[in-house]
Amino acid sequence: MKRDLDLMRNILLRIEAFDPKCGHAIRLLTFKDLCDDLPMLSLQIELLIDAGFIEVDSEIALDDYTKDFIISRITFAGYEYLDSVRNDTIWESVKKRLASIGGEASIDIVKSLASSMLLKQLGL
Repeated sequence: MKRDLDLMRNILLRIEAFDPKCGHAIRLLTFKDLCDDLPMLSLQIELLIDAGFIEVDSEIALDDYTKDFIISRITFAGYEYLDSVRNDTIWESVKKRLASIGGEASIDIVKSLASSMLLKQLGL
């Protein structure tokens, strides 16, 4: 399975929009409408944990390929990344630039590219 930058971005946006007062935990199935492939969704959440973008209270193995998570929060690093890729226009531009080099790049490059586009948009 591959890393899916769109899915990772959408997961972060969903976590940010989550209302903790609703009484439900943020879990794997919270994102089922974003991707119906649970092992793929589980991998993207694990990658967000590995990157230090989110923290979880617990992980539960559902099978050999899928974990469920109780997600507690987005970290400072996660918000920094999300803020760089939040704008839809900038995100689409980033994806086009990445496509021109094969579609893959490190998270640091994605963030730098998005940040530079944002700075340009701000006239800085």
